[in-house]
Amino acid sequence: MKDRYRELSGFTPENESDIMLRLRVLAGELYEQAVYADFINRQLSVETAQGEYLDGHAAMRGLSRKAGTKASGEVVFTAAEQEHDTITIPRGTVVCTASDGRRFITDENVDIPYFAGSAAAAVTAAEVGSAYNIGAGTIGVVMTPVMGVGGVTNNEDFSGGSDTESDDALRQRVINSYRDISNGTNAAYYRSIAMETDGVYSAAVVGGARGAGTVDVYVCGQGTPPDQSVLTSLQAKYNEARELNVDVRVQLPTAVSVNLYIGLVPEDGYNITELADTVKSKVRDYITMLGVGQDFLLSDVGEIIYHTPGVADYKFQETYGGNRTITDSEYAVPGDIFAGSI
Repeated sequence: MKDRYRELSGFTPENESDIMLRLRVLAGELYEQAVYADFINRQLSVETAQGEYLDGHAAMRGLSRKAGTKASGEVVFTAAEQEHDTITIPRGTVVCTASDGRRFITDENVDIPYFAGSAAAAVTAAEVGSAYNIGAGTIGVVMTPVMGVGGVTNNEDFSGGSDTESDDALRQRVINSYRDISNGTNAAYYRSIAMETDGVYSAAVVGGARGAGTVDVYVCGQGTPPDQSVLTSLQAKYNEARELNVDVRVQLPTAVSVNLYIGLVPEDGYNITELADTVKSKVRDYITMLGVGQDFLLSDVGEIIYHTPGVADYKFQETYGGNRTITDSEYAVPGDIFAGSI
């Protein structure tokens, strides 16, 4: 703008002059409008839209972003003393994981009877998210003080937690709605009903699985089976939406454990132990995010390792674990994932 003004007027304005101040203000306004126009342009396309703008694209296809669900499980409270009166643990008591403080809340009043050592209580995560699908023995802190309670733990894994649908996942569903047109009688129709359900991360449709006129729909959360309430709700949807004389059943897929050994060569300055832990975590996340019927491929894992900072080279021990073909009635889960020096 300064050069153009010089070209038209024949002189160069001083930095402190009134005309230069006006040019700076005008340039700032023009830049702001250009940035905003670029932002709006990106929101006009499904491929680049984000947030509420992507929600608008989804709404035009009759879709909406799936809400996250809360994980649930059972904890065991133990009495501090062997001899005690009845200890009542009220509904709403908060317990948490010992390592990072993920909180869970009891769903009911529970009593540890006189002279009994422990009592079990159902709990639900304080927040939605797959991070609350914790492993056995993870809970160890009673945050809400209860007189007479000495400790708490969970003897089994928790499940049912899922994250609020991400932009990438919602975008893919919107794109699929254009590509796989549902006509009320095809697999895309039954799959779309499942994928619109909160708590369902992936689904596969198998026609004629139990004979003519039958359809089995296998559904899964993020690396874990959905809660029974999700399955019941989805089955009710199919009972209303199914075609005449078609028997539609919601089924849980079979978990297929994937094992893998990864040999690593670290770059200079990187600790092999820390690098191995990072790689194992990324590979576990990749397997967990695979949906029903999605194959486990070493090429995908290799791409993940290649983009991990600090890895100079790597090698798979395929005799320990290689590609795994996953059928429409199965889903992959992390098994024994090892990583170390080549």
